[in-house]
Amino acid sequence: MNENEKKIGDWKGIIGDILLIAVLFAGVKLVFWGLGAAIHQDIPDTAPSGSFSQSAVQSGEAEAPSFCVHCGRELPDSFQWGQFCPYCGKKVE
Repeated sequence: MNENEKKIGDWKGIIGDILLIAVLFAGVKLVFWGLGAAIHQDIPDTAPSGSFSQSAVQSGEAEAPSFCVHCGRELPDSFQWGQFCPYCGKKVE
């Protein structure tokens, strides 16, 4: 009789462990979902948006920006979007 009771106890422990893992997994997912909702950040698309990008696509060539968006220095006339700034080294998009 002890062997039969021992087998049933083993199954209850295994099922309990599986349920505990499932509940902990759901809890962690819920915590990260809550953090994501609380710290919501708008991440802009990598492509430039607005009237400039539409007119540049229609005309077939992009105009060079006059100043670096990172360091503020004036860029050379031959500078194109997507190149690195010759002064600070960051990519200007």
